[in-house]
Amino acid sequence: MTVFALTVRALLLRRRSLALLLAVATVPFFVALNTLRGDLTPDVQAIIVGRLLISTVTPLVALVLAVTAIGDERESGTIVYLATSRLSRLRVAGEKSLAAVVCALALLSPALLSVVYLGLHLDIGWDNTLRGLAGTALVAAVYAAVFVAVGLLLRRALIAGIIYILVWEGAIATVAPSAERVSLTAWGRAISDGGLYGLQEGLVPTLSATSGAIVLIAATAVAVVLAGWRLGRMDLP
Repeated sequence: MTVFALTVRALLLRRRSLALLLAVATVPFFVALNTLRGDLTPDVQAIIVGRLLISTVTPLVALVLAVTAIGDERESGTIVYLATSRLSRLRVAGEKSLAAVVCALALLSPALLSVVYLGLHLDIGWDNTLRGLAGTALVAAVYAAVFVAVGLLLRRALIAGIIYILVWEGAIATVAPSAERVSLTAWGRAISDGGLYGLQEGLVPTLSATSGAIVLIAATAVAVVLAGWRLGRMDLP
C-alpha cells in the first residue's frame, strides 16, 4: 500500500481522531440553535463559518491529524524506513499531508453539511456557500501541510500548534486587523465571507478572497517542500 493509504487507515482508526468529532459537532450545534431561535442572518453565517469553523475547528482537526500522521512514524521508528526508502522525500511529505487533509475533511463533513444548510436557508446563493466550503478546505490543507513540517521540526508540535491556534489565530489575529496578513485563517475568512453583504463592521473581511486563495495554496506548497527537505536531513536512530 502507498504511504497515503496507510496513513489514512491509521488516522481514521485512532480514538484521538474520532474524539475530534466532538469539536466538529459544535458547528451543527450552533447552526441548529440559531435555526430554532429564528436567527439566521449573514452575520450568523460569518460567525459560525468564518470565526468558528475556519478559525478554530478546522485548524484544530487538521493540526491533530497532521501531527499524528508524522508523530506515529517517529514513535514507532518507521520514519527510518520512510527517510531511507526509494520514495522521494517530497512525495512522502506530500502523501502525508494529503492523507491528513482527506481525513480532516472526512471528519469535518457534518460541519460542511451545516455550511450547505446555512447557505440554503439564508438564500445567499451557491457562490457564497461554495466560498465557505472552499475556505474550509484550503485552511485544512495549509494546516495539514504546515504541521506535518512542524512535526518533523519539533517534538512538541501538538502543544505548539494548540497554543498558536488559541492565542494567535483565535485571539490576536481575529481582533487585530494589523495581524491579518500573517494569519492563515484570516485568509480563509476572506474567502468564505468575501461575498456576504450586510455584515456588521467587525465581520467584514479586509483581505481579498482571490489573494486568500493564492496565499493559502502557496503556503501549502512551501510547507510540503519544507517537510520533504527536513525529512531528508533528520538525525535518525
